[in-house]
Amino acid sequence: MKKLLLILLCLPLLFTTCKKEEDNLNSSFVGYWSGTYSYDGDLVGLWSGTISSNGDINGTVLSIMGEETDLNGIVSDNGDFTATGEIGINFIGQLISDFGSGTWNVETNVETGTWEGNKE
Repeated sequence: MKKLLLILLCLPLLFTTCKKEEDNLNSSFVGYWSGTYSYDGDLVGLWSGTISSNGDINGTVLSIMGEETDLNGIVSDNGDFTATGEIGINFIGQLISDFGSGTWNVETNVETGTWEGNKE
């Protein structure tokens, strides 16, 4: 009987010490985003992705040449955007409210340019 009473008294402690992990991302960034990336003002391709509540970016990059690759990265709670495609393309920039912009580059050559996009 004493053991049962002790278990019943300790059980609430177990549930109060478990803390739910809170989302650490500004909720205005969560959702589906899409945009373009350019080189010297000329369109190079399209990008799109979903930003989750923990800041993960999962999407795709599609070049005008028809090459498609996965795009994965992270967004911080202040909107810092960093993502990489499997073909070595990197996107770095800033999200503000429902708009984002920055630069991109390809690791294997000297190509670099700008990107922009919007939350849909």
